[in-house]
Amino acid sequence: MVQDILNAINALKNTAVGRCRQRIEEAARKAREIRGGGLTEEEKMQSGPGEPPCGVTSILKRKHGL
Repeated sequence: MVQDILNAINALKNTAVGRCRQRIEEAARKAREIRGGGLTEEEKMQSGPGEPPCGVTSILKRKHGL
């Protein structure tokens, strides 16, 4: 019983830490873009063709995080 509770707590903790890491990485990426540092090689590989190149929504999303 106690072990199940500890496993559940650890799973929740790992999920929360993972989300925080993603948010921190995204904020750092945005800061580099604003500063003009560009993307690193790893980020270039991840960003790929998934994002449309033009359009009002995609431009606002990229520039302002909307």
